[in-house]
Amino acid sequence: MKRQTMRRAGVVALALTSLIGLGSAAQADAGRRLASSCASDFCLYEHDDYNGAEEEFVFGSYNVCVRSLSLNNKASSMRNPSGARVQFYDSANCSGASGYAARPRSSDSDLTNNGFDNKTSSVKPVRP
Repeated sequence: MKRQTMRRAGVVALALTSLIGLGSAAQADAGRRLASSCASDFCLYEHDDYNGAEEEFVFGSYNVCVRSLSLNNKASSMRNPSGARVQFYDSANCSGASGYAARPRSSDSDLTNNGFDNKTSSVKPVRP
């Protein structure tokens, strides 16, 4: 009888520990999303899933090239909450290949799938 009670107590303790662990992980994920909410016109992130260093851009108008300073050739994810389409370039001053454009109000947690992971040097907002 004592063994059965001890087993049940052990199972309950294990279940509670698992739930607490899941709660902490969920809170960490929520905190990471809040910390990288991108309140600017456009944001690049150093790593996939909006992690690592963040570079924020504020666009004054369309068709103005903006250089990536802190994440030059290092961006792996992006958020575009603006109403502009944002064109990516692999060279400074919006020259070179421009193989990727972010749609208005979009995000991409991994730039690998479009061939622009760790390649962005400058961006330009254009009318959608």
